[in-house]
Amino acid sequence: MRKWILIFVILAGIAAFLWHGRYGSTPAFRDNSGKIVQGSVAVMERVMLGGIEQSIVIRGRNKNAPILIWLHGGPGTDEIGMWRRYNAALEDHFLVVYWTQRGTGRSYHSDIPTASMTLPQFVADLDQLVGILQTRFDQQKLVLAGHSWGTNIGVVYAQTHPENVAALVSIGQIANSAEGERRSYAYTLAEAKRRRESKAIAELIKIGPPPHSIESLMIQRGYLSDFGGNFRKPASMMQLMWTSYKASEVTWYDGAKLTPGGDFSMETIWPQVAKFDWMGSATRFNVPVFIAAGRYDRNTDADLARAYFDKIEAPFKQFKSFEQSAHSPMFEEPDAFNRFMIADVLPVALQSRGTLAMPNSNAIKLAR
Repeated sequence: MRKWILIFVILAGIAAFLWHGRYGSTPAFRDNSGKIVQGSVAVMERVMLGGIEQSIVIRGRNKNAPILIWLHGGPGTDEIGMWRRYNAALEDHFLVVYWTQRGTGRSYHSDIPTASMTLPQFVADLDQLVGILQTRFDQQKLVLAGHSWGTNIGVVYAQTHPENVAALVSIGQIANSAEGERRSYAYTLAEAKRRRESKAIAELIKIGPPPHSIESLMIQRGYLSDFGGNFRKPASMMQLMWTSYKASEVTWYDGAKLTPGGDFSMETIWPQVAKFDWMGSATRFNVPVFIAAGRYDRNTDADLARAYFDKIEAPFKQFKSFEQSAHSPMFEEPDAFNRFMIADVLPVALQSRGTLAMPNSNAIKLAR
């Protein structure tokens, strides 16, 4: 009896320890002497956005630096661990906000209404988050950096709330979903034939061209990754996800919520994403626009992203091509991406509040 009581106490203690630490921690900024840097911010919080508890991490060496909100991809893919691994250098120049969207990872709850999983609701959640940050840090305009699915949130928010946006940065821009999916499928099938991959050819022909069910989409995306149209280096999302668990902000709890959150988000949101056409409905912006694309991106076709950029009218705009990347240049070429954010985007953010003149760069194209 004593043995079983002891085992129970030990197991209960381990469970309590794991539950208490389920949200992880984020390290403070420290100087060379080990003291916390005065004016720095390093916090993990849960906030109510649109009636749903959602997770945010706020990090910056200077609380007065321009705010940068990451809008992760997926839908349903929390990228905080990857950003912390590859893009933490931005925290020295921006006040970076890592937002885990509703239905994703630790922001997934089984009682989230499926009817709330719409782009307008995500935009409303973002607007509420922006309001919290504006009040807390006394800043009016923020930089939005969206990746893949997150570019949709960024585009609509910049269209509807330009007064709050210092700059919009879109990475792996979704421009016209239907055309993008046609191009992605055609590339994957052509590459399978070029490589003489008989199994891939047979499966791709079986699912046929888009529109695809989620199951068929996953088959196509799997081969796309195998053929280098999704990632060049690292080679896969799984490698990136494994790397992300080295971050103190990511815990077992995120792992437990990864699959149910991802499945829930894809099932509820993807049918909507497949209909987005920003090339036909969102080409005039009242904010600076940056579009970053990996040269080898065939997930959200890089050439289509460029065609969308060419149609955009904005106070100024810039297209940045990353020559060794596919769909995620911030992870595939982190040093080059971080330099782009610091050298090109940061001056625009500072200029929006009158603290720095716009750089005279040939890379920035003025809209006509």
